Amino acid sequence: MKRSTRLALCGVAVLLQACSVLPGPAATPATCPVVEGTPSLADEAGLRELQRQLERSPLYAIPAADEGLAACSIRLQAEGVTVLEYRFRQGGWLRVTADPRIEYLEQSANFVLPEGESAEAILAGAERAAFGAAGCAIDWQQAETRAGSGGVRETVHRGDVCNCQAIIRRDGEGKRIGLLLRSAC
Repeated sequence: MKRSTRLALCGVAVLLQACSVLPGPAATPATCPVVEGTPSLADEAGLRELQRQLERSPLYAIPAADEGLAACSIRLQAEGVTVLEYRFRQGGWLRVTADPRIEYLEQSANFVLPEGESAEAILAGAERAAFGAAGCAIDWQQAETRAGSGGVRETVHRGDVCNCQAIIRRDGEGKRIGLLLRSAC
């Protein structure tokens, strides 16, 4: 292969890679300190993999790109429960609780939705990020509405795999106040 052809292919590869990365803070993985507990070497590897998975989710990527990451932390609680917390510069947040013993994962987020994006579409993207292309079989056409505490209303979509649930929380005036994706296999 000619040198000029190789250079052109390398240039295209670099351009494609640059175009496929989210702009701004979301492109750089967060370095989250452990603020509670002491991780073993096995814990460290698992924590980094969990972070990589979460940072591909729109529940992280959207506020990180729009607001920028302000801080993050990891807490290792009793019985192997891990809590990752991300705070974004304009007040958004993402809190993730994982318990590998029961394959439990809960992602709870609050941030301003981008113009034209629906909460359901963002949660569907988070479902695919957590479970792959097929997701966890959440039925986005069927929803249950229930009352929560303090006048909060929750719209719940359920999946057939791993007791999966996607929940959209709204205050008494109908304003969205939170997104939640939860599963336990």
